Amino acid sequence: MSAPVTLTGRLTADPELRFTAKGDAVLNLRVVTSGRKKTDDGWVDVDTTFWTVSAWRQMAENVANSIQKGDAVVVVGKVKSRQYDDKEGNKRTVWEVAADHIAADLKWTTVNMQRVERSTVAAKQQDDPWASQEPTPF
Repeated sequence: MSAPVTLTGRLTADPELRFTAKGDAVLNLRVVTSGRKKTDDGWVDVDTTFWTVSAWRQMAENVANSIQKGDAVVVVGKVKSRQYDDKEGNKRTVWEVAADHIAADLKWTTVNMQRVERSTVAAKQQDDPWASQEPTPF
């Protein structure tokens, strides 16, 4: 089961881009989020959470070429839990975000947009029989 989430935070490390055996790009990154609270001594961070975020295919490549450690980002996606056994054999649960969208947070930075060449998308559509058929008139 998954739940929708929007994160605003900063990258704790440069994005890690890899490719599957089939050639699909997959990106992993860590985002830290926290709130701010005013105290008598000034502002302090509260509710700090570190998130593991994954992105696939063209978005993964675009993100890897666009952001780096320390950049402010906005991530929209779905939170999913994953269980594994640690080295001592204990069951652990981690929460990860499967990204639908990742962008620079324009509250803190400016961006010069550059459109991505879509030749790979067009090539994939040629293999898709539904994409290559002419629409039928009504």
